[in-house]
Amino acid sequence: MQEELKTKDIIEDYDRIYSTSGLRANIAYYRWIVKLLNPKQNSKVLDISCGEGLLLKEITKLNRGIKTFGLDISKVAVMISKRNSPDSKIVIADGQRVPFRDSYFDYVTCLGSLEHYLKPELGLKEMLRVSKEESKFVIVLPNSISIDLILEVLKTGNKPKEDFQIIERKATKKEWVDLLTKNGLNINAVYKSNPYPELFQEGTFKIKSLKKYFKRLLIKIFVPLNLAREFVFICTKDILKNEQQYNRII
Repeated sequence: MQEELKTKDIIEDYDRIYSTSGLRANIAYYRWIVKLLNPKQNSKVLDISCGEGLLLKEITKLNRGIKTFGLDISKVAVMISKRNSPDSKIVIADGQRVPFRDSYFDYVTCLGSLEHYLKPELGLKEMLRVSKEESKFVIVLPNSISIDLILEVLKTGNKPKEDFQIIERKATKKEWVDLLTKNGLNINAVYKSNPYPELFQEGTFKIKSLKKYFKRLLIKIFVPLNLAREFVFICTKDILKNEQQYNRII
């Protein structure tokens, strides 16, 4: 099915999503990602497939003179992003064809989007192209054998239904590591990411579901890395591999 899809189909689907429910995590998640990224003063950060711009918004709050950039294939998402992070430069673009010059960014992020590309390898190639040799990457990717899957199978005897986004692709940690390293990245660290345990509705003191809160808290504390819902990969460029690939091209 993925081979039959075209870019226009993907654009239409994400415009639909961002015009209705949207795609976002709890604000604590983005603040955690910012801590992992830890961008230096006066650096340049690119968030690829930036969605609603919430990561960019949190980065600008650091007040370090950081220049923030974002892109998304959905014009609706870009419109929302510009409202959420007006100080960022955000453009409509495909993450497989990034409209920025070579070796420009100090930091590149891609949070749970690479797996939805027609060709993830092209997305990685573009991340490497627009980043500097010493750049830092934060890439979030979903687990195919997560605690969510196991609990759903135990409960219903079947896997969760996955058709919310037009392309759904998951893999184990080892499979994602292989993809990233094969395409020119070094893995410096891997963190587990599970739904954040929220006791109160955001911005209020109104208590949400206590059952869901304690379930998420237990998962956050006790579930091992290899069974996390998502993996957060902290990466740098594999300079030697990229030089070898460049030499083969020329």
